[in-house]
Amino acid sequence: MDRAEPRQSADDVPATPEQTAAGPLEPSPAAGERRALPAPPEPDRPRGRHEAPRRVMGAPAVGAIAVVIVSVVVAGLLASRLISSAEPSSDPSTVAPTSAAPAEAGPTSRPPGSGAYGNLVVNWSFEQDLNGWQVLGAADTSREPQGRTSGSCASVRARGPQPGRIGLALPGVVPSAAKGRRYVASAWIRSTAPGQRVTVRLVGLGGKAESSRTTTTTLPGLAWRRVIVDHTVASASRLALEITADGVPAGDALLVDEVIVRLG
Repeated sequence: MDRAEPRQSADDVPATPEQTAAGPLEPSPAAGERRALPAPPEPDRPRGRHEAPRRVMGAPAVGAIAVVIVSVVVAGLLASRLISSAEPSSDPSTVAPTSAAPAEAGPTSRPPGSGAYGNLVVNWSFEQDLNGWQVLGAADTSREPQGRTSGSCASVRARGPQPGRIGLALPGVVPSAAKGRRYVASAWIRSTAPGQRVTVRLVGLGGKAESSRTTTTTLPGLAWRRVIVDHTVASASRLALEITADGVPAGDALLVDEVIVRLG
């Protein structure tokens, strides 16, 4: 080649068919020029909460939440219904009647009625009065606040000019006592004067006179003594109970408490 002929540059060289199919040719770098290398990929960095992708709940999670909400609502309805049923009713017709408080409140309640615990004596501990009892002899009766175990007892205080026989009687304590039946009576007694002679009797008030008795003496001081007597009915009749003290001077008293008569 003649040096005088100009050289063809790379751009003047016709492209081959393979180069034409691959696309346009990039210009080759000029002599002395450096082709810039592609920048390295940026490393992954942790994303903040605001950049984190949101998770979409699936159908199972939504169903579980719905079941929990329904359970809470049902439990609340049941609790409110139970509370409303436990509240007292404001309707007067549905309120249960309450028993009135006794007129006098002692250490023990009012004695039970006839037949309670087998005791045939209705007013046996004299908590409120001496109803049903009769006074014997020249004496005054009252309730005293020094019962054996309860709040009060019966007091029979002699008022005659001379010492005499005083006491209490309970007629018809057994309205109809059948022949052959056995009854047991007991009473707690004491007196204001020690050594007082006291008798407890069960007396038959039928056609044939019959009775059983037990006699004792009172203890000194404020000590109580129990007297027990039993009686077997010889013929059908009603029975009376008597508690008496002999030779009591005026001003002295016989005290009686917890009288019991039972079928023995």
